Amino acid sequence: MDDQWFWARLESEASRWLEHSADDCDRRFWIDGFIPETITDTKRGVDVAGTVWIGEGPRTLQPYRFVVCIPQKMLHRSSRPFCVGQLSLDRERQSLQIEVSSGEQDAP
Repeated sequence: MDDQWFWARLESEASRWLEHSADDCDRRFWIDGFIPETITDTKRGVDVAGTVWIGEGPRTLQPYRFVVCIPQKMLHRSSRPFCVGQLSLDRERQSLQIEVSSGEQDAP
């Protein structure tokens, strides 16, 4: 949870994902910081939950709840490459769900 490199890279990768998957050309979402708060072991790895700041357009910034699913094989490697495998943004519930995967892969 304290890996600053991971959270900075995830912020960049998730913002890129949101930019490339925007359904509405007038809305541009971006991420300005993850604040991890809890970690839960799962069969696949861990789920890290907390608060993330999500921007909509150039000036609006809102706190959302997030869960990031990290696979077991990524847990004990430093500076490991990864990409966003899945991302789901729910504006109504102000929540963000991300699944990361190892390796490189393009956003949608």
